[in-house]
Amino acid sequence: MTSPQEMLRQLSDVVGEKQLLTHSDDKAWYTKGFRVGRGEALAVVLPQTLPQLWQILQVCVAHNAIILMQASNTGVTGGSTPDGNDYDREVVIASTRQLKGVQVIDEARQVIAFPGTTLTELEQTLQPLGREPHSVIGSSCIGASVVGGICNNSGGSLIRRGPAFTEKSLFARIHDDGRLEMVNHLGIDLGDTPEAMLDNLTRQQYQTGEQPDWQGKIWAEDYAERLRDVTADSPSRFNGDIRYLHDSSGSAGKVVVFAVRLPTFEASAGSDTFYIGTNDEAVLVALRRYLLTQMSELPVQAEYIHRHAFDLTVRYAKHMYLAIRKLGPQALPRLMANKAKWDVRVSHLKFLPRNFVDRVLQFFNQITPRFVAPRIMDYRSEYEHHLMIKVESAQTAELQTLLETFFASHSGGFFHCDAREAADAFLVRFGVGGCTISYCDALGYNPNERLVAFDVALRRNDDAWRLTLPDHLAEQVQVDSCCGHFFCYVNHQDYVLKAGVDAKAFKEAVKVYLEQRGAKYPAEHNVGHLYHASCEHVEHWKQLDPTNTCNPGIGKTSKKKFWAE
Repeated sequence: MTSPQEMLRQLSDVVGEKQLLTHSDDKAWYTKGFRVGRGEALAVVLPQTLPQLWQILQVCVAHNAIILMQASNTGVTGGSTPDGNDYDREVVIASTRQLKGVQVIDEARQVIAFPGTTLTELEQTLQPLGREPHSVIGSSCIGASVVGGICNNSGGSLIRRGPAFTEKSLFARIHDDGRLEMVNHLGIDLGDTPEAMLDNLTRQQYQTGEQPDWQGKIWAEDYAERLRDVTADSPSRFNGDIRYLHDSSGSAGKVVVFAVRLPTFEASAGSDTFYIGTNDEAVLVALRRYLLTQMSELPVQAEYIHRHAFDLTVRYAKHMYLAIRKLGPQALPRLMANKAKWDVRVSHLKFLPRNFVDRVLQFFNQITPRFVAPRIMDYRSEYEHHLMIKVESAQTAELQTLLETFFASHSGGFFHCDAREAADAFLVRFGVGGCTISYCDALGYNPNERLVAFDVALRRNDDAWRLTLPDHLAEQVQVDSCCGHFFCYVNHQDYVLKAGVDAKAFKEAVKVYLEQRGAKYPAEHNVGHLYHASCEHVEHWKQLDPTNTCNPGIGKTSKKKFWAE
């Protein structure tokens, strides 16, 4: 019979006392998600090397502990934190934030990324080489990780490249006999034991292109063609799509990922952004179909914001997009961690309100200008629906002509953004992801009780974009926020409910409405405590870990092994 104290001692031997957090104040940042999710854990372990992560797994498996993998803790689904305090075993959170590393291989045509590498860090690594990664920061702007994107099949905002996917990864899994195994599907010979694999990988002591399994899919290369089929009665991408479930890809953290092999792409020579507004949703739907079928090359991005989301962002999440503008997206994780520490300190001062730090931030937001380019603010006043389309510079003239032709017979308008306007447009769009959280924080609401979020993949031939709720459901909503990857038809809808509304009942009723529309959910945030797993996902997990038969996020069973976000 093992004891928690003995497990903690062994974990401390692996990482050292400073990298093993057991005090509630020290664990606070890791046990509460940025958006949703909160619970208790025996400890948070901060491995500094890949071999340490392997040793942590060995200790936790030996002590039959729940291993909860955590990357950036965006809290999008609640899957990266404990869910409550009623687990049947001890919970250990293994944070991969310090396990950074990008190895550029194959003449910069590919990379190997470690668990803690963020999208921003990968982009910065490739920029001097004239290359770009598969994904860039999209809906979440607080340090989303590369591996987290793969585990969640995150679609991102780049239209041409589809959901994050690879068949090539190095991961650990548990067999039905309790045996922990390292699986090397990178297509690279790293040795025969886990220790040798991790040592050779870390020191980059390997040869590429020589193994029989070197070849394989490392991105969703058929996505652009699929997206152009605007008559199809199915979504372009969603998390239960079996085409993108393979080993680590779409695993939702049910395995522990040590590295992934991904492609890089030739960097664009330049880009231009067009800002579009209309008061008729049907105009945007028609524009989407028109451009997807008429453009010679797909745009780089096409991002939607509803006026409600715009207003919430410039009022309550202004500090987020200003921080990105001044310090860059790479600074957001550190800033949010510091804020969490101040939240803990303030919580010990009983004469201050629980949300004191948020009140200070919101006072700043209230008394300062919006810091958004004037033409964009003019469009906010004039139009309900906002769309920003980014294209490579070589496509600018073509898109200009197509937009002029389209709006000659449709209501709405557009303009070609200058550099400041293009930057502001996407900063506001990125800030939308946290606007409802900032709203709840400012008013002292518990987002786990008041915020219901939907991540929806609409049918490619759907003639409506917005989620128009029946009156009896709309009456339960206090504020709502809608944004999305418009050409991909992926809609991110947040509802902050009125006091006293049963959030679970509301959510179930909206799901009925979504199913009637033929929509799939989740689209790209993956299953967690907000969504049930699809049959395809369950079968995928059974193949990876035959002991793990539970539906993640439903109940606290002894079968729960791994989780990540």
